Amino acid sequence: MPGDMDEAVRQGQPGEVSLVPEGTSGQVQPIDPRTELSLNEQVGHYVDMWKKSVDVQQHFNDIEWRIRGLALTVATFALGAAGVAAKDGTTVGGFSLGALIVVPGLILWYAFYFVDRTWYHPLLKAAVAHGTLIEAEIKKTLPQAGMTASITAGSPQETGRLTAFLSRKPSMHSDDKLVWFYKIGAFALFLAAVALQIGVMSAGAGVSTSIDSPTGDLTPTVETTD
Repeated sequence: MPGDMDEAVRQGQPGEVSLVPEGTSGQVQPIDPRTELSLNEQVGHYVDMWKKSVDVQQHFNDIEWRIRGLALTVATFALGAAGVAAKDGTTVGGFSLGALIVVPGLILWYAFYFVDRTWYHPLLKAAVAHGTLIEAEIKKTLPQAGMTASITAGSPQETGRLTAFLSRKPSMHSDDKLVWFYKIGAFALFLAAVALQIGVMSAGAGVSTSIDSPTGDLTPTVETTD
């Protein structure tokens, strides 16, 4: 019986559609879209693929900007908490409590950079590259197609003198802009930590609070200068 059923599938019974093209030995032949589909059908499929590619690009781009927004929120919170902690000059082991609070902010800032730079940005670039290839096929029929390629070509930005000097690059691509964004943020957090520490070290006569006891109690100390 199984052999009869297989033969029926190969030959086709009256009123049934054969699953295997005639002239083949039971093997399904692949369809070549360039010969089986009309030009309009091919272009229509390419346009659908391009639309999906653009959706993926927008998805990854949105994720990256959300990551950067969260990074800025964390940095702002760290600076605000450090400023509050530094009001009374509290120190921990000789270090400003405000400066120490900035350190976790720097660590989290780097974590956001890692996720953005090495995780999602390569995926965005891959989606853009694939969209450019699809546009190249569409452009053979529709010469004006090329939005993705135009955006990629317009992405490089000429840098000013100061930026060119610091970055050592006359123009910045998307990778360079991303790195520059996180470098500026990290530098701002570092400067804040240094400023808070210097403020404690250079404070004149007054009362500061330190955490030196094993129980972590706040102990007021009087600092005097000759």
